[in-house]
Amino acid sequence: MKTNKKLMLGVLSALMVGATTSAYAAQSAEVLYSDVPADHWAVQAITELNKEGIVTGFGDGTFRGDRAVTRYEMAQLIASARSHEKIANNEQKAMIEKLTAEFSEDLDSIGLRVTRLEEKSDNVKVSGGFAQKAMRGIDGGNTYWEKALWLNIDGKMTNGWGAHAGLDWKYGSSDGFNSEKSSADDYVGGDNLDVAGSIWEVYAQGPVAKNMNLKFGHFQPGLQSGYVSNARVYGAEVDYNASDNTTVKAYGGKIREKKWDMAVPGNQGFIRNGSNGAAGGGDDFNNERPTAYGLSVEHKFNDKLSAGIGYYNYKSVAYDNEKLNLGVVDASYQFNDKWGLTGFYSQGSRGYQNKASDIKLTYNGSPWGGKKIGGYVGYRHLGADAVIMSSLVHGSEKAGSKGVEAGLWYRFSPSILLTNDFFFGKAINQDFVNNKGTHTAYFSTLNFTF
Repeated sequence: MKTNKKLMLGVLSALMVGATTSAYAAQSAEVLYSDVPADHWAVQAITELNKEGIVTGFGDGTFRGDRAVTRYEMAQLIASARSHEKIANNEQKAMIEKLTAEFSEDLDSIGLRVTRLEEKSDNVKVSGGFAQKAMRGIDGGNTYWEKALWLNIDGKMTNGWGAHAGLDWKYGSSDGFNSEKSSADDYVGGDNLDVAGSIWEVYAQGPVAKNMNLKFGHFQPGLQSGYVSNARVYGAEVDYNASDNTTVKAYGGKIREKKWDMAVPGNQGFIRNGSNGAAGGGDDFNNERPTAYGLSVEHKFNDKLSAGIGYYNYKSVAYDNEKLNLGVVDASYQFNDKWGLTGFYSQGSRGYQNKASDIKLTYNGSPWGGKKIGGYVGYRHLGADAVIMSSLVHGSEKAGSKGVEAGLWYRFSPSILLTNDFFFGKAINQDFVNNKGTHTAYFSTLNFTF
């Protein structure tokens, strides 16, 4: 047993310690455990394994390295080693497998399987990042600076189900860089929430039938890249894989977004289709309860061409509680591994600015795809009465404009990404958005992710 313990520590230390200096290890061991000499052969492994939470000492500050390892502790060591197996060389992998085989019979006899321990140690994942943003909207004004922190928590459940929570903290100001401060925003429904901390998304999802998944909670719908319906909802979405290349998606729920992001003109009113019913701060505006529903069929024809068709329904005081119906088609074509073309067209039922479209030439796809550099250039005509809330615009832009769009992004490292988005155009109607005929906007973000 002692031989196996030494072997196990050797394997784990080789996997996780790397080139840690002996001076650093000695100092850490002295602080950690009073009974581990600074020159002990295992000091480096013990320090790093304790840091990772794989092995721990006792409450009196000792490690008790000569004590026999229990089967429970050995199972945990083996499971931890297997979770690091991807970074092991062939010799180390062979040692890990040998230990797994040696202890599997004993573990089975007491009802503890190594595979279950592995799954348990990996059933919750946390990711996120920090972003420094700078933006200027189409209605003018000073540059708005924002610092943001977001966390994603994903947990695995049984039978293919999982839960997700997205937490968001933001501080912003137009007073200059590093002047950001906490503020509050109005949400549809009359709520006033502190921007400094909010739940961005929270939902559960999993299979409910063959080839069918259900998502319910607070989330962004996943239909047609969010071209016309990117607003978060309290509701549910069902995705059905009709074939290997065809997916049918449907969602519905109550919209839950900031009023500013749902608004169309530069003020925070909901003036669409000439309706003034919700432009002010009266009861209709404060009790706004918009709902949205959508249905899409999306098909991949081959490795180059994909397309979709969809229908959406939006009910809001923006239309005096009447409904906006939208018909949408979208497509994407990949010329090669670098160049692609994307676009959509939407037709609304309420008149006024009832057409929306976008066509975009892309280089190296999405900024989040792992490529070093990329960008896009395109033309946008985003009628206010042909979208609910579009993924094409950022916090500094609004619907109701037409013009040229461009973007450039650069990845400094796998975890550091700079994105820049620009819009140069004009109002579809010259009296739209605070009587500003010319619309110029930019949105720059430096992202640090983990």
